[in-house]
Amino acid sequence: MLEKFESQNNHIEGIRSQLIQPKKIQLHSGLEGFESPDAYGIYRHTGGDALGVVGKVFQPMDLNVLLDSVVMSVVECCSADVDIEQLSYKEFKGGSKVAFELPLKSNQEIKGSPMVGDLVSSSLLIQTGFDGYTKTSVSFLSFRLWCTNGATRKSAIDVSFKNTLNNHAKVFMLADELITCINDTEAYVQQLGEFVKKKVKQSEIDAFLTKVTGYNVSDYSELTTRKRNILDKINESVAIEMQNTGANLFSLYNGITRYTTHDLAGGNIEDILYSNANKLNVMAMDTAMAMMN
Repeated sequence: MLEKFESQNNHIEGIRSQLIQPKKIQLHSGLEGFESPDAYGIYRHTGGDALGVVGKVFQPMDLNVLLDSVVMSVVECCSADVDIEQLSYKEFKGGSKVAFELPLKSNQEIKGSPMVGDLVSSSLLIQTGFDGYTKTSVSFLSFRLWCTNGATRKSAIDVSFKNTLNNHAKVFMLADELITCINDTEAYVQQLGEFVKKKVKQSEIDAFLTKVTGYNVSDYSELTTRKRNILDKINESVAIEMQNTGANLFSLYNGITRYTTHDLAGGNIEDILYSNANKLNVMAMDTAMAMMN
């Protein structure tokens, strides 16, 4: 037991040594007679380029505090579902966005999928940023193991908040949010199983793609070459999925995640989380959910 505790502690301290210690520094014009605005740069404690330019009320998240809250929450209520020694720290967009990732111990099977052993691997994500736009939030990232299609989803309850001084105390309330997010991963996989039961016709496929992409599929010949190429790639991905799992909403949704993961993001986790790939994935899930109602 003592060895396990020491191993966990060493792992956490190893992560702590990687963390950015953000410094908020007011920006000055440097010109005599020109007053400086209430603009501040957020920098690494080691210097270098600004991670973001923010206003007066922005207070950069103390990553040590956030890390302590994650560890405390896991020990308090989530240890059966996650292993704290699997916790990792990741920096994106040059450090302007960061995340703690915590894989769930168990993979989940998509009930009803025609693919035998169609498993989903999920991780909890606790994200924040120093760019003035990224909120501190809890979400999860899921991948289908056989095809590595990935999508991220927010927790069912909105636990995100802006980084201001008065809101820093909220990071000590992560335990319930992590539990909710774990439950949401289970609900997400169950929903994928429900999608399998929903058969789709070509007219529904066209309506789905029009909604998700914003490109009117019926006006294909009038679209720009770029938009036609995008639709062609998406249709190719949908066709692959339907060949494997049939003409249903499950395949249609996974056609989008295949396109975003393999073509748009090229497998790059940063793009899956923070680019148009993520926006398309969210729109695809929302549209699929609307079709179920």
